[in-house]
Amino acid sequence: MQKRSDLSDVQNGMIIGFRTKGGSISETANFVNCSRAAVEKVYRAWQCGTIQNQWRGTCGAPRTVDDRGKRRLRRCVRANRHATVEQLTAQMNQGATKSMSSTTIQRTLLHTLRSRRLVMQLC
Repeated sequence: MQKRSDLSDVQNGMIIGFRTKGGSISETANFVNCSRAAVEKVYRAWQCGTIQNQWRGTCGAPRTVDDRGKRRLRRCVRANRHATVEQLTAQMNQGATKSMSSTTIQRTLLHTLRSRRLVMQLC
């Protein structure tokens, strides 16, 4: 079988339940539609008590702006809606442990805040 993403918590539960009821590895793999190796790995981890219900980490460098940074940026924007990206960058880097570039701030603004313009309605 081809490589796939991690199994969901529901699929892990189905594997554990099916194997506990006495199903074979092949039957369980066909039932859950995954590989035999995945069934063995999940069931062995459950028996040892080391099963993890987390998604695998993403590849690449860790994000510079986490959820806390996004909330802080949102507060800065709400305090001064007419601030430029450079002003927001200076405000975010003030007292921060990691400095962020203006491109990172701009990209974060595009993903977190949605800008709208008022439109006059003609009646």
